[in-house]
Amino acid sequence: MRAMPDSPESRESSVGAVAPDAPDWTARVENPYLRGYHAPTVHETTAVDLAVEGEIPEDLYGAYVRNGPNSVYQPSNQYHWFDGDGMVHGVYFREGKATYRSRLVRTEFLGDETRSGAAMWPGIMGPFDFSAPRHYLKDTANTDLIYHNGAILALWYMCGDPYRLDPLTLDTIGIDDFGGKRTTTVSAHPKVDQRTGELVYFTLADEAPFMRYGVVSAEGELVHEIPVDLPGPRSPHDLTITENYSILHDFPFFHDVDVLRKHGYRVAKFYPDIPSRFGVVPRRGASDEVRWFDFEPGYVLHMVNAWEDGDWIVMDGCFQPDPTIRRRKEEGELASMLGYLRINAHLRRWRMNLRTGETSEQQLDDLNVEFCLPDTELYGQQTRYSYHQRLPIDPYTVEFHSLVKYDHSDASSVRHDYGPGMLGSESPYARRRGATEEDDGYVVTIVADAADLSSACWIYSARDIEKGPIAKVALPSRVPSGFHAKWIPGDRLWDAGAADKS
Repeated sequence: MRAMPDSPESRESSVGAVAPDAPDWTARVENPYLRGYHAPTVHETTAVDLAVEGEIPEDLYGAYVRNGPNSVYQPSNQYHWFDGDGMVHGVYFREGKATYRSRLVRTEFLGDETRSGAAMWPGIMGPFDFSAPRHYLKDTANTDLIYHNGAILALWYMCGDPYRLDPLTLDTIGIDDFGGKRTTTVSAHPKVDQRTGELVYFTLADEAPFMRYGVVSAEGELVHEIPVDLPGPRSPHDLTITENYSILHDFPFFHDVDVLRKHGYRVAKFYPDIPSRFGVVPRRGASDEVRWFDFEPGYVLHMVNAWEDGDWIVMDGCFQPDPTIRRRKEEGELASMLGYLRINAHLRRWRMNLRTGETSEQQLDDLNVEFCLPDTELYGQQTRYSYHQRLPIDPYTVEFHSLVKYDHSDASSVRHDYGPGMLGSESPYARRRGATEEDDGYVVTIVADAADLSSACWIYSARDIEKGPIAKVALPSRVPSGFHAKWIPGDRLWDAGAADKS
């Protein structure tokens, strides 16, 4: 086990119980995202042959990897959950056994702070220091993970540098420059089309062009990039692909760049009189080929998937009809952060006809769900099933209370509640070896017990979600709350010539 500076030890403080493996400085900062289940941990751990309740299926072959925020150094201003340094947790399955690793993403920003011994960036609550080195915001690479061109890419929600990680050790290799051709940052949720191996992404800016869209080949070389015409700075978080097209997002929820420049705060506002828009562009299309379709105002953090159906593009995702930041006066200086994290979203379907321009949209369910994943091997193809997290309505902190499986053919769902005090993580689908049908496999997640802060990796049969996990793998260290997870098939980890480091 390796530790970063300021190693923690068990303790109590005047502001309440502190997680026993949290950095010492968390005891001095009053913030719900620095306590208990949410508290950062900066230990890096390796453990093999983990204890199991139940039995790990022999045909579960691959790795569950999850990213999330774990601040190493005490922030210089109000802490926001999104500020934490990226840490990746990996559970590797082979021959009915499991191995665990956790590693910090060694960004250049974290390297600067390690050398200085203190935080150098104020965090996204602001006010920002525009004279700070590299950028006024710290790129933590803490948001998503994408497997592409033999490596895991760790990515940041505000658009940053993609950091390559060794898929077996999780050690940071360095920044991916896409064959020496990348000149922009990369969005948090690029999509990989497994049919072609291409990675599709966008990036955002506060000056024109406010968006750029690009394609990277299976070999990791940037092969296409265009500017996208937008009316001003915007804040989309995801994009979608089909076999022949990419769908760009433009929602009426964005920040005022003048406020940012004059006052040093990035303040997002919802504009209910402006439509949501989706821009459809051929995979390697030109700027003037982007075709926009208007829909009901709102916001989407994450889409499930999109596909082509004749002249139509069909797209399913988790829609927030009113993303207004819901602050509470009694929460004081924490109100903005806590309000920004109150998600009220439901499953929705959008349809766009590329021949006639016709559109339609339909609410598919009213359950508050987010952090949605289909079988990611099928991005851009019609998928029947997806796996979501049920969130409490108007929560104090973000918590995942249930695993929900949707059948997109009729919008029906089944779910399994994790149980009192049990809090889940994003839950990718894992095809079993030899699978022949879309849900012929497993769903994997990490669940934490808020009572004793222990963590375990739970394995479900994808066809029997409601029956609960078929196996629980005890993890050797606490896994705090986090963001996005992926399943990497074992044939990419071990069968493609990679050295066996597990």
